[in-house]
Amino acid sequence: MRKILLRYSPEKSSEPILASVIKDTGVLLNVLQAKVNSRGGEIIVAVEDDERVPEIIRTFQSRGVDAEELKLTTVLNRDACMDCGACLSLCPTKALHFNPEYRLELDKEKCVYCKLCIEACPVRALSILSLE
Repeated sequence: MRKILLRYSPEKSSEPILASVIKDTGVLLNVLQAKVNSRGGEIIVAVEDDERVPEIIRTFQSRGVDAEELKLTTVLNRDACMDCGACLSLCPTKALHFNPEYRLELDKEKCVYCKLCIEACPVRALSILSLE
């Protein structure tokens, strides 16, 4: 799964662009995070079909939406983590969770890079790195 960041201008925020891209390409997009209002905003979508990502980005761009693939990864430093859970309740996608042994685990596929967990971690065991 790959993730795309969509940035909407105020002029484009009221248009059904996301729906039209899904309809025109036939590619299902999963909205992971959305913050859009009359002043514009951002949406992070996940795409299962890796080969179609460039086409999807071009399609959004042709409709006036700034689109770019997010090439980031979230890292959990197991040596530093105390499994305190300070990050858990803040995670909007539940990418962070306890396993049955009450050890913190990170599901990178669910992460939307909001950085709330990074700010909450008392020992800075979480970070976001660029894959480029």
